[in-house]
Amino acid sequence: MGDFHKTQKMRIKLYVFILAFPIIMFSCAKLWGDNDLGSNLTLLEGDRKEDRVIVYCSSKSGVCESGIPVVPKYERQFNKDGRYAEFVDAAVANKDWIIVRTIELRNNSKNYWLIDKKFSLPDDCININCDSILQKHVIGPLDSSGFIIKTESLNINLSF
Repeated sequence: MGDFHKTQKMRIKLYVFILAFPIIMFSCAKLWGDNDLGSNLTLLEGDRKEDRVIVYCSSKSGVCESGIPVVPKYERQFNKDGRYAEFVDAAVANKDWIIVRTIELRNNSKNYWLIDKKFSLPDDCININCDSILQKHVIGPLDSSGFIIKTESLNINLSF
């Protein structure tokens, strides 16, 4: 009888492992800080809140680890000394738009952004400046009142 119970316990443990392993592996994307916003746009999060940036992820499958900075652009994310200057505080998306709130570290001010997700990029962003194409679909920075006016005029029904 003892061997039978040990075998049953081992089977149960094996079944639990087989069922849990895919769930754990699937959720690892969140551990890496890959938050899909649609249209290959991702909110990447690092070890610090100042690492938060929305990028256009060039890899079309799997976890996004890097990409073209969209909000804030590289020039805004870091100051001239290479220190953090601005980061994404919040981002919300639907099928057409992403609304973004960033915070500037020097004065703790909030900026607001709109990203129109209706765009297409060529497959070869290495030889073509895809950043300029992406930035044509970004509105901002806006202050809070300008953000409200713009979202209402574009009929964007998203909120933080």
